[in-house]
Amino acid sequence: MRLKALLTSEKGFVRQVVIVMAILALIPAISHGEFFVSTLCLSVIWAIMGIGWNVIGGYAGQVSNGHAMFFAVGAYVGAWGLKAFHLTPWITMWIGAALCMLLAFIVGWPLLRLRGHYFAISTMAIVECVRIICTNWDLIGGATGVSFFEKEMSPFYTLQFQNRVPFYYICLAFMLVFIIASRAIQQSKFGYYCRAIKANQDSAESAGVNSTSYKRWAYMISAAIVGIGGALYAQYIQYIDPVSLLPLSNSMLIVLIVVMGGIGTIWGPVLGAFIMTFINQYARALFNQLSGLNLFIYGVLCLIIVLFLPKGLISIFTNDKVKNVFRKKKEPGKEAE
Repeated sequence: MRLKALLTSEKGFVRQVVIVMAILALIPAISHGEFFVSTLCLSVIWAIMGIGWNVIGGYAGQVSNGHAMFFAVGAYVGAWGLKAFHLTPWITMWIGAALCMLLAFIVGWPLLRLRGHYFAISTMAIVECVRIICTNWDLIGGATGVSFFEKEMSPFYTLQFQNRVPFYYICLAFMLVFIIASRAIQQSKFGYYCRAIKANQDSAESAGVNSTSYKRWAYMISAAIVGIGGALYAQYIQYIDPVSLLPLSNSMLIVLIVVMGGIGTIWGPVLGAFIMTFINQYARALFNQLSGLNLFIYGVLCLIIVLFLPKGLISIFTNDKVKNVFRKKKEPGKEAE
C-alpha cells in the first residue's frame, strides 16, 4: 500500500521519468553516428555531475567552484584500480565515491563555515592546490597522466567498449538512479532543511536547524555523485591527466550546466548538460579553426538566460503560460482575468 501511495503522489514525476528516459533510450536507434553517440555519452556524464553539484548548490545554496577535484578523484581511482590492480570500475567507482565523501568531509569542515562568495573563492583555491599536487605527484603519473586502455578483459568488466552504445546505456542507467535519488532528497526532511538554509541560514538556525551539519552532508553527497561521474568519464576517455581533469573551467562548467538548465530543479542539470555538451562538441568539430568559439557561445547563452530566463531553461516547460497552452479546459469555478 505504501508503494502504491508513493506512486500516486509521485505520478507526475514518474510520467516525466518514463517519457524522458524512453526518448533518450531511443535516440541511438535513430542515429548510429559514432561522434553523435559519443556526444550523448558525454552529455549523460555531465548530467550526472550536474545532478551531484545541484545537491550542494541548488538545494543547500552553497556555490562550490571546486567540484573538479571530486571529478578527478573518481577518475583517478577508477583509472589506477584498473591499470594497477585490474579491478573493475563497477567496484572502484564506489571506492572513489567513498574517498570523495571523505575528502568533502575534511575540506568541508572548515570551508562550510564560510558563506557566500568567501566559500566560492575558497573552493577555487582548493581545486587549484589539488591540480598542482596531481601535476607533481609521480606516483599517479604526474603531468604525463595515466593511460589504461584494457583490451584483454571483457568490455563489461572494464566498461571500455569499441561501440559506444552499450556504454551510453550504462551511463543512462546511472543517471536514472541519480535523478530518482535527487527527487528523494528534494522531497525529504533533509531536502527541506537544505532549502531553508538556502533561503535564510540565520532563520533556519533560529528554528533549530544545524546548518553546518546539513551543509556538510549535502557537500559529501554531492561529492560522491560527481566522483561517480568522474569514474565513468575515465572509462569513456581511457586517458586522464591533471590538465584534462582539474582546470578551473571544468568546475565552472559543472556550475554553468546547472545554472543554465535550472538550479534547484530535478531536470535542470539534465537539460543544461545536453545543451552545453552538444554546443561544445559540435562547435569544436565545425569551427576547429576558431578556438574558444564554444566559450563565446556559452557567454551569449548565459547573458540571454540571465536577462530572460533567470530560473533557467527548464522554466520554459514549467511556466504557467506554457502549461495553459496544453490544458484542455479551465478549471471549474475560475474565470480568466
